[in-house]
Amino acid sequence: MNRMNFRRFAMMLVAAMLTTGVFAKRTSPDVGGKIVDENGNPMSFVSVVLLSMPDSVFIQGSVSDDNGEFKLVTPENQGILKISSIGYETMYVAVSSDGNIAGGSVIKMKEDNTMLNEVVVKGQLPKTKLQGSALVTQVQGSVLEKSGTLDEMLSKVPGLMKGKEGIEVIGKGSPLIYINGRKLQDQDELKRLSSQEIVSVEVDMNPGARYDATVTSVVRIRTIKHQGEGFGFTAMASNNQQLRYGQSDPNANFKANYRYRSWDFFGQVNFWERHNTSFSYASQQSFYKDKSELIQLEQDNFFRSDWHGYGLNYIFGTNWQISNNHSVGFRVQYNDKLYDRNHADIKTDYYRNGAFEDHIDGKESEKGTEPYSWQGNTYYNGQVGKLNIDLNMDFYADKSETNDRSDETYGTGRMNHISSTSITSDRMVAEKLVLTYPLWIGVLGVGNEMSFVNRNSSYFITGTAIPATDSKTKEQNIAAFIDYGFSLGKIGQGNIGLRYEHVGFDYRDRLNAESNLKRYTDDLFPSIAFSRMFGNVQTSFSYSKKTVRPRYWQLSSAITYANAFTIQSGDPTLENQKNHELNLNVRWKWVTLSTSWQRMEKQLTQWSFLYNDDGVIMIKHINLDKPINRYSAFANASPTFGVWSPSLTMGIIGFDTKLDLADPREATGTRQVCYKKPLGIMQFNNTIRLKHSWQFEFGCDYQTRGDYVNMHVNYTSCDVSATIQKCWLKNDALCLRVSAYNLLQSTNQDVGLDCGYYTLNQWTRSNNHRLNISLRYNFNATKSKYKGSGAGQDTIERMGK
Repeated sequence: MNRMNFRRFAMMLVAAMLTTGVFAKRTSPDVGGKIVDENGNPMSFVSVVLLSMPDSVFIQGSVSDDNGEFKLVTPENQGILKISSIGYETMYVAVSSDGNIAGGSVIKMKEDNTMLNEVVVKGQLPKTKLQGSALVTQVQGSVLEKSGTLDEMLSKVPGLMKGKEGIEVIGKGSPLIYINGRKLQDQDELKRLSSQEIVSVEVDMNPGARYDATVTSVVRIRTIKHQGEGFGFTAMASNNQQLRYGQSDPNANFKANYRYRSWDFFGQVNFWERHNTSFSYASQQSFYKDKSELIQLEQDNFFRSDWHGYGLNYIFGTNWQISNNHSVGFRVQYNDKLYDRNHADIKTDYYRNGAFEDHIDGKESEKGTEPYSWQGNTYYNGQVGKLNIDLNMDFYADKSETNDRSDETYGTGRMNHISSTSITSDRMVAEKLVLTYPLWIGVLGVGNEMSFVNRNSSYFITGTAIPATDSKTKEQNIAAFIDYGFSLGKIGQGNIGLRYEHVGFDYRDRLNAESNLKRYTDDLFPSIAFSRMFGNVQTSFSYSKKTVRPRYWQLSSAITYANAFTIQSGDPTLENQKNHELNLNVRWKWVTLSTSWQRMEKQLTQWSFLYNDDGVIMIKHINLDKPINRYSAFANASPTFGVWSPSLTMGIIGFDTKLDLADPREATGTRQVCYKKPLGIMQFNNTIRLKHSWQFEFGCDYQTRGDYVNMHVNYTSCDVSATIQKCWLKNDALCLRVSAYNLLQSTNQDVGLDCGYYTLNQWTRSNNHRLNISLRYNFNATKSKYKGSGAGQDTIERMGK
């Protein structure tokens, strides 16, 4: 799509907004109201379902928002409203043909004393339902609400699992996470929130056109909304003891909130300390021909790394509820990294054609500093008539410097000293506007999203022939989108969307003009989703087109030094990966089935090249020339038997990868390799809740051997964990939690990479065997009313922060 077409598309969106009122006439009015408790306080996340008469067939459903309000947009209004929430009696209210609710639009819920008494001694099943393409789980009132931190709880939510790098959506990888509509900027925030503060978790496996085309899944988290004014705080202290190496990682967090009339002020201070010790053994083989002679080079590397860091995070902000329909606010976070050191020992044996040539002992010392790291968000959230407005603006500013020194001693007695300095500064501003309006049988949404990035990066090195680099990168991403969510009554519900993205990329190397690159891309990303009930079975089907953009360091032409035989570089000519994805989700009672299929074009993956005849290997990323198919299928069962609530997830992830590799060992000079063996994954979590706020947990995560894209996963892992928790005081305000992880110490990694003329087998062991003790106290805790949803988070992720 050229720029003229972009202007036409933008004009189409504006026209859609301006003409919304013309088409807003409906054959029947919306059904809407407000839900409150017995004290008149608004109730959020209450399930509201419209049933037809007299057969009680599902017509439309919704949940109440933070103000207790709900709205059902459907051409068939007459019927019965079924209103339900854990801890309250289910209510049935008649609705007339003109959309009026019997007894008025304000509905008062009554507490279910029987259920409230049972929850103390009986584990309650977390209620999960399909809502469009999302799995919505109500945490409050279930066994999940006493699962420690939010980070610990999320791995037990249907649709989510604990991955190597944190929380993952099953079959989708790392999601974009929102908390009360605000994008999560700091992953450690998941460890600072308690599961007792969570109302619900929504796992969206097809986020649609409103999200950046790189976003394959979204997790939306809603916290408890406490009423009233005054001061409240939460204090938490924990210690994560590494049992294998004896390292101690303390963490302390204090957050406060003060609410007065329409103003809400909040702040937070967090101290963290981390250690990471890892061992790695790698065997690398390279092959090339010198005239007609086949040369084989081999490196055997043993690597130990010890990293230690600690720092502080400061958060402050405010929210002003101007009126019931308008609110503004801001949130600022400053990250202060006080200490960042890494020490490594590297031992390398080097062979040529099977004969030993040399041995290298290397010692590396790395010091990192971060002069500043700021990020912030400001927002406006409002409603004018039926038009809803959500405007967000974000900024990000960061500068980091790394000084590295490597001392290498060769078997011949020769010594080499290498010093390098890397300096990177990033600036980003982003904006996102979403407008929604009820139209015909659904809701029309239009909007835009923009981000502008400036990155300066320099790398200087002495003691080797690697050239220095000094580059500047500019990128602008301008997007417009339109979507329409609709209800067809008994037939089902759907959503269609289209997103246009224009990306301009400008890379300038101040020391080597030949590396300069400027390019523009214009893409359309459609999405469609449809859901329907078949008796008690909920189903949803979706299609979407997505992209994966290289991280900024992968686009840099700078060559960085790893060791005497390994260097690393980026490639400014890398193209964006394109994915086409189909999803099918089925939910029946406490059983969920999720399946997906992807076709990935220009797959981004790590590759290795022979840099010279001395056996030096260059590691960089490339685009694979052939499309790859990926599939996944997972089933989850989460029943409850008395005080015991088990949750079992089992499934597979598989790839259909075929690569034609250049290999000088073959007579034809090429050979084909296939990666088709699926990975098997199983997670089994158990929770037992007893009287007097005692809770016991036992979990097991298991993974089989298999293939992942173009790598062989040559290991099985079994991570067993156990937890004991005891709470005291009213509403369990004081909680002590003791958890042990990786009890079998069997989460070592072993992977293999085959590039034809180069092969790699690497074994890694990290310090996952640990004991965590945490103590949390809540005093008159009040939830912040902050409603900012953020913009540009995907861009920050690509900066590698």
